[in-house]
Amino acid sequence: MRRIALLGANGQLGSDIRSQFAGNNHYEIIAVTRDQLNVEDTESIIPFLEKLGPFHILINCTAFHNTEQCETEPLKALMVNAVAVLRMATFCKQYGITLIHFSTDYVFDGVKGTPYTEEDEPHPLNVYGNSKASGEKVIADYLDHYFIFRVSSLYGIAGSSGKGGNFIETMLRLVKQGKPVSVVNDVVMSPTHTLDVARAIKFFIDENVSEYGIYHCSGEGACSWYELATQAFSLCELTYEATPVPSSQYPSVCQRPAYSVLDNGKMNRIYPMPEWKSSLREYLQLKGYTGDQG
Repeated sequence: MRRIALLGANGQLGSDIRSQFAGNNHYEIIAVTRDQLNVEDTESIIPFLEKLGPFHILINCTAFHNTEQCETEPLKALMVNAVAVLRMATFCKQYGITLIHFSTDYVFDGVKGTPYTEEDEPHPLNVYGNSKASGEKVIADYLDHYFIFRVSSLYGIAGSSGKGGNFIETMLRLVKQGKPVSVVNDVVMSPTHTLDVARAIKFFIDENVSEYGIYHCSGEGACSWYELATQAFSLCELTYEATPVPSSQYPSVCQRPAYSVLDNGKMNRIYPMPEWKSSLREYLQLKGYTGDQG
């Protein structure tokens, strides 16, 4: 039996990863929640992991990912997204453990205008992206046996506790209340169902994939936030009033890339990522929304 320590086990991504291993006698998942380990206290990480006993893989789903708050709390972003990751990498190196970590499309500035590959040099525009790029670097500098999966615009059954739900939930709630919505149409990304990421992780572990490094692991294809919202409304057969607006209509302290589509080519050669529309349909079915008239 392989023992896997899963940090952030109750989060949006952690919950789906945990579900993939449920009832599987080949693995023991050591689920670690924020209540048990707050990675902001970086000095506590290594002693805590040592007390878990021997394990083979460490999956880190912890992050400070509220982009607005990261701008006003840069030290916290650096501690959680980089210093804490350095502690994990140090531990994994000492004990010969494989580290699985998650990064973001926000390590890119969006200037390229075509899908980003793993070979493209990170150039973050904001504190969040900078802290995540720093986390990537410390892993690559310390470890040989690691996987960094860059994800994009995550949504999942568990919602996003750090953001008070996910974008799709918010849009559906407003439309079901009969409210018109204005949605940004000049920011293009690759929306990603956390369940798809969890399935990819399970495959990599099951198959003992040994081509270590960085992988882009997002929904296949691209869309704007407006397209994502209206696709969800249509799949739920909801009547809606939605207006596409430029991002400039929503002033923000955080500068975001206008184009952060990820190229999944490297990942697809090992595990094909589903197209974003089919993943959205599955998500809405799992939530019981499809065909719901509100």
